[in-house]
Amino acid sequence: MEMLLCNLDRASEVPLYEQLYNFIKKEIIEGRIEHGEKLPSKRKLSDFLKISQNTVETAYDQLLAEGYIEGVARKGYYVLA
Repeated sequence: MEMLLCNLDRASEVPLYEQLYNFIKKEIIEGRIEHGEKLPSKRKLSDFLKISQNTVETAYDQLLAEGYIEGVARKGYYVLA
């Protein structure tokens, strides 16, 4: 997968992790990120978006909790059907 081109609004009252979570969730629901597709690593995505790894981890954790993605040990995060 290419890196996620997410425009985060740092001036917004909505936390960055929530903006990222909403963006990825929408991309999955609308089919732009397909079932089985691997998401970028937390480190690569945080470097690309210039945000902390904790921010990416929190967004990924929310997606995990809601069943949009799954974490595979030592492999990464993948989109669920």
